[in-house]
Amino acid sequence: MRTVDIIVMGKTGAGKSTLINAVLGEELAPTGTGQAVTRENKIYKKEMMLPTGEYEAGKYGMVLATLSMYDTVGLEIDRTITNRTLEEIRNHMQEAKRTLRIDDISMVWFCVNELSKRFESYEIELIKKLSIDYEIPFVVVLTQSISKKKGDLELQIEKDLPDVPLAKVLAKEYPIDDEISVPAKGVEELLRKSIKDYQGRKVRILEDKINQLVYRRSERIGEIEAKGNRCIKKRSSAAAKVGVLPVGCIPAVHGICIKMLADLNEIAGIKRDQALASEIFVNAVVGVIATPLMAVPWLSERVASAYVETVGESYLKALIEVIGRSTDRELQDNDLMIKRIKEELKKLKK
Repeated sequence: MRTVDIIVMGKTGAGKSTLINAVLGEELAPTGTGQAVTRENKIYKKEMMLPTGEYEAGKYGMVLATLSMYDTVGLEIDRTITNRTLEEIRNHMQEAKRTLRIDDISMVWFCVNELSKRFESYEIELIKKLSIDYEIPFVVVLTQSISKKKGDLELQIEKDLPDVPLAKVLAKEYPIDDEISVPAKGVEELLRKSIKDYQGRKVRILEDKINQLVYRRSERIGEIEAKGNRCIKKRSSAAAKVGVLPVGCIPAVHGICIKMLADLNEIAGIKRDQALASEIFVNAVVGVIATPLMAVPWLSERVASAYVETVGESYLKALIEVIGRSTDRELQDNDLMIKRIKEELKKLKK
């Protein structure tokens, strides 16, 4: 038997509890009229027949499943409550991800009351972030949706979240006056829409996540390269100034190189350590340019500057190469990064 785990999120008055009761066919979650009724996150479970999304012989398929619905507190009741709620939701997502079997389903229904006519920017960003971070599909549910026509709210959501499915639901009969009411509708279609192509949406989320990681890595490498080149230029200029003293400038130029390597490490997010920079310089970088040329009066300034520039460029090249092929977790391991950088520098010297 498969498990379908649905987290129901949204602002206060979005109709989350009413929707849960309509899906489960029982009055389990407390409901109200716009006020904050749900004061703590709570899970409701029930074994029931759910649509598979597959259509054969004029009807949709059904399957027996355990439906788990996670009713959450309205996101803006109180900052403390909201932060706690989001932390509990993240924990629930993480646990669901950890225990998910191949045929299980885990998703979020993000409820927006159509009558409120408001969809906040923080809701958009929250959906994007949680979906990517936890690799979980979202469905935006327009609750208290009476009209079949697309309103401004629906058009806005489709524009801001083009890749997120949207469903319109009236979970409970809506009275218009004493004699006329709009019957409940859309719940079964919401379930069917959520389950159909679930795996396809999961794959698309993973693709988006990979693309974002690649983009961020590329952006980060570009930033390191730009800052690194500025650092090298600055240190190279300093070397030219001390290079006016032939022979005597050599120790100072080596000292500039060591400081530069420490600066480049810091730019790349590696712990700044002068002793470590000195070790790297001695073992892997010295010899890039013959230092005796700094003893020639009419050459010393240019050689000193070029020496520092070449050392810096070689080291920056090694840094970028190592960062480019390291995972995010590996990038946090200072010792591993230093080891790889040393190995890369040795390759560059050959």
